[in-house]
Amino acid sequence: MLMRFVSVVLVLLSAACAAPTRDLAEETVPIGNFRLGQMVPRAEAQLAKGPLSRSASREEWMQALDLAFKERFSRFEGGSYYHLGITAGGYVLAKPGIPFFAAPKSILIFTVIVVEDHTGKVLTEEPHQITVIERLTGGSILGSGFTRSRAQQMQDLAEQAARKTEEWLRTQPWFDGPDTIVILPDEAPENSGQITSE
Repeated sequence: MLMRFVSVVLVLLSAACAAPTRDLAEETVPIGNFRLGQMVPRAEAQLAKGPLSRSASREEWMQALDLAFKERFSRFEGGSYYHLGITAGGYVLAKPGIPFFAAPKSILIFTVIVVEDHTGKVLTEEPHQITVIERLTGGSILGSGFTRSRAQQMQDLAEQAARKTEEWLRTQPWFDGPDTIVILPDEAPENSGQITSE
């Protein structure tokens, strides 16, 4: 009975510890006619830092989100460009806490807007808010503040943010229309005025 319990726990831990980018090595399943046009990362001017948090600048969050989202969404080769605007609104980057009982968790709260390139239409009536919490690792049991650097925490949250955004986009009806790209696939879309970084 004990061995069975241990096996179940190991399986659950293994699933929870899986990196948010593990699926990037698998075959890409299209999101309808989606192809990434511009990826515009932002952070609120008054970016909220939660209690018991390490500090990170707006620029650091923008860079982490930019890298994670481009890595994930540049895989898609649909026939229409869509622009993504990602805005970090608040975060916690865990400091060392009390093991097991009060180990803080890292959190990122952000919003997403989607703009259709060929019409300039903002498809999201309101920015869609998503919250991600650090994935479980062996170190997370002690609190990631003990075992992970600030940069590692930010990278993990940004990668999770990109994955959660993909999962959300797959539930939306926006990407079933006809292909509209009339320029070469390796060229950036000329319609660059729909989202601004500041």
